[in-house]
Amino acid sequence: MSMSTQMDAVVIEASGEPAQALAVRSEPVPVPGPGEVLVEVHAAAVNPLDVANVRGYVGTPLPVIPGGDYAGVVVSAGEHDGEEVWGAGPAFGLAIGVKRHGTHARYVTVPEAWLSRKPGRLTMIQAGAVGRSYFTAWQTLITIMGIKAGETLLITGGAGMVGQAATDIARWRGADVIVAGRRDPGGDARFIDTTAGAEGLREAVLGLTGGRGADLALDAVGGDLFLPALSSLRFGGRLAGIFSAPRPQEGFSVADVYNRELRVTGLASVFTDGTEVARIFDQICPLFDRGLLTPPPVRTWPLKESVAAYQTVANGSAGIKQVLLPADD
Repeated sequence: MSMSTQMDAVVIEASGEPAQALAVRSEPVPVPGPGEVLVEVHAAAVNPLDVANVRGYVGTPLPVIPGGDYAGVVVSAGEHDGEEVWGAGPAFGLAIGVKRHGTHARYVTVPEAWLSRKPGRLTMIQAGAVGRSYFTAWQTLITIMGIKAGETLLITGGAGMVGQAATDIARWRGADVIVAGRRDPGGDARFIDTTAGAEGLREAVLGLTGGRGADLALDAVGGDLFLPALSSLRFGGRLAGIFSAPRPQEGFSVADVYNRELRVTGLASVFTDGTEVARIFDQICPLFDRGLLTPPPVRTWPLKESVAAYQTVANGSAGIKQVLLPADD
């Protein structure tokens, strides 16, 4: 197809806060390599990982185009030409493996093996908002912990985007959900307020489970909530964590893990193989098409207002996904 050789893109020029680190500027349209396609990006979410990347916490060589989530249309010639696709590059715009520019631009190159067809029921904006939150929640709940119908799931930080996605998936799976955090996400999940501290979390979970404890926990916060979440599990319970502050956990008892036969693991989503991520999106696609899963609430931004979108995520976006619209600029 005929197109310009230049495109608008968000670029991390230096590490720091979004206003000092980011610029929207003209960049060359990327050229697909062997086994790759060119995707015109219609919608691309901004995630906390993108903010961490801007602040220099990931160590990405600069300059780089950030962004991992996307929904768009394949515009390069070949068997995929014209396909509406969605997904999340596990390491787009990051210094993980091969350096690859991200999705916060008009165009992005994507390996063919990473492609997944967008659900027909979702708009581009809705599809672009699903991304990392859902594949992270799916990996932890389905792949790692194997959540089952009738089980009770405790989610720390459940009002966040991964927490919302995990609640959605757990409900579809037939599990009961307890959310612990500083903000009640609403809905029918039972809520434990931790604004006054995490000391009462275990007792609250035991009270909600008839003294048994939760079957499994998704720790999306870490820090002071990790040990209380671990102690809230039943005998033989399992916990998967996706984030924690770098400081060590004082009071962590390996003996408690052994004696109660607990299973504790973690997920670093940026190391997930891109083909595996596409496989996850292929599995959740029909669930969105059938209305069994629901996309998060969204606020959209033109690419030229990317700094404001990033700052909104940095400030805490109250359970609303911030989505850039590169193709609309």
